[in-house]
Amino acid sequence: MSNEPLVTVLMSVYNGLPYLQQALESILQQTYDNFEFLIIDDGSTDGSDRLLSEYARRDYRIKILSNEQNYGLSYSLARGLLIATTPWIARMDADDVALPNRLELQMTYIQENPHVDIVGGYALDIDEGDRVLGERKVPTIHEEILRLIWTNPFIHGTVLFRRESILKIGSYSRQLAKRQDYELWFRCAVAGVQFANLPVPLIYYRFTDNTFKRNNWKVALTHVLIGWRGCWMVEASPFAYLAVTKQLALCLLPSPLRTVVYLRLKQFDPRSKAK
Repeated sequence: MSNEPLVTVLMSVYNGLPYLQQALESILQQTYDNFEFLIIDDGSTDGSDRLLSEYARRDYRIKILSNEQNYGLSYSLARGLLIATTPWIARMDADDVALPNRLELQMTYIQENPHVDIVGGYALDIDEGDRVLGERKVPTIHEEILRLIWTNPFIHGTVLFRRESILKIGSYSRQLAKRQDYELWFRCAVAGVQFANLPVPLIYYRFTDNTFKRNNWKVALTHVLIGWRGCWMVEASPFAYLAVTKQLALCLLPSPLRTVVYLRLKQFDPRSKAK
């Protein structure tokens, strides 16, 4: 194996405690270890910066960049893409947990399928105490992902993508505070980027009561507007325009009902039934 890393694991952290250490360990213990770990500290005030510095002293693969203030995920990811030098970028969120062979599976896949630009995978939803709530599936073949692009058929924290392909279409939009991945996939679809998802879980996705608190009606409205514009870009069906509004309807429910309704709606999710 070459000494030059082929992949950069890109993480943005803003007040990542108490789950940050678990996320870091899950990357550092990967079965595929030829990577660099680029972490953007996005103005944390909870002690995350101290924990990151401690880990950087212990592992040479970690590189920390600090924003002067909290600029948001889109800004940090766009900054990270410009600084990274490896051909492949693996996304990771500060409250998720990567399965031990996540990078090995994805790097093997792209070596066997060199035409693919973006490859994600399934996720296992977990709660605050790491209890598994269920498996989240997504379409796996390019044609189905493209057909369902309006459903956001990638779990952002699972994706591995070709850096050059994402930079070519303009990278993450720095103007978006939320739903930057959803908007990016639409542009990728129009540009002819090649998609894939592995039919296995790659991460444990942290799902807590704060998930909906962070995603308020303003965030949901942003999602709907991005979705409607994206539907127009890819010439989606009228049904797609209607289905995109689900996010806004969900966030308007009383807080105790949101998680229950979300989990119930998952059984009707077209992403879980696609190939």
